[in-house]
Amino acid sequence: MNETHCHICGSTDFEERLVEYIYRRGGEYLVVQNVPCEVCLHCGERYYKGEVLLNIERRFKAIHERHAKPQSQRLIPIEVYA
Repeated sequence: MNETHCHICGSTDFEERLVEYIYRRGGEYLVVQNVPCEVCLHCGERYYKGEVLLNIERRFKAIHERHAKPQSQRLIPIEVYA
C-alpha cells in the first residue's frame, strides 16, 4: 500500500474539507468558496487536485477578461504594513 505523506511534516493523517481559496495573478484576485482539498491534520497544509486548480484558473481568466461574471462581489479593504 502506497500511503500519502505530508510534504511539510511527514504526517499521513489527512481530512477532506471544503475551504476558501484565494487565487491571485497580476494584482487581481478571485476568492473561491467551497473548494475541495485534503488537509494535513498535523500541520494544516492543504493539498488540491490539479483539475481543481485548473478550473479555478479558467474561471479567474474568464471573469477578468469579462467573458463571465462572478457570482458575487465584495469590497475588500487594503492596508500596507508599516
